[in-house]
Amino acid sequence: MIAAASSSVMDGAFAGGRVQRIAVPGGDLMVEVAGTGPAIIFLHGWTLDRRQWRGQAALADRFTLIALDRRGFGQSSAPPDLAEEAADVARVAAALGLARHHLVGLSQGGKVALAHAATRPAGLDRLVVIGAPLDVQLAVTPEAVPLAEMAALARGGQLEAMRQLWLAHPLTAGRPEVRAALAAMLARYDGRDLLAAGGPLKVTLDDVRRIAVPAWALAGADDTPWRRAVAAAMAEAGLHGGLIPGGGHLAPMDAPQATNAALIAALA
Repeated sequence: MIAAASSSVMDGAFAGGRVQRIAVPGGDLMVEVAGTGPAIIFLHGWTLDRRQWRGQAALADRFTLIALDRRGFGQSSAPPDLAEEAADVARVAAALGLARHHLVGLSQGGKVALAHAATRPAGLDRLVVIGAPLDVQLAVTPEAVPLAEMAALARGGQLEAMRQLWLAHPLTAGRPEVRAALAAMLARYDGRDLLAAGGPLKVTLDDVRRIAVPAWALAGADDTPWRRAVAAAMAEAGLHGGLIPGGGHLAPMDAPQATNAALIAALA
């Protein structure tokens, strides 16, 4: 169900994007649509919002771009709940009347995308995940994320200290203009999911093997060793693999042209 709509957005992902709120259990999701052609639903990474996909606006001449604020993030009012997010993808597709769609997710959004694809939804055409984590044991050690410390800062009302802690992490590295965009998104991030996380989301290599559509597991060439190892493990499990030249963990932001070329190759 679409709750409300407006014709344009000033602080969004795409110039001239059409913004609407789609009702989901517990609240709504802010969704932004631009372009024409086959539809791509974009799922942003943790602590970010739909503005993460600004570098993909150039794809609007080939695709209908659909960027949403996931529950618990950005301007969406639906409470954080990873266990609901795979179903949210189907809810957004239904509300927009999409018979078919592609799905692209970064990092935690990529994990949600994998979970959605593993359900073998009828409307999904192709899948691309970038820097996605998995619940898997590999020879490479995962990078440590200071979740407990960030949650303690959020509980104590020290939101700016929480944001600065995350900005010092290797997963948020990038050029000055990328860090400025990150800071703008983090200014909207209030730690809701750290304080009331909702249900967990577990995705394993067995789930990856259940994906029936053509799917790509990518990582930035300069992403952390563990994220690159996870992408390689998914390639061994049957997905197409690859690295995005010049990209770190936030490849869609810090290597937008290379990311867009990878998306065109996978989805066009």
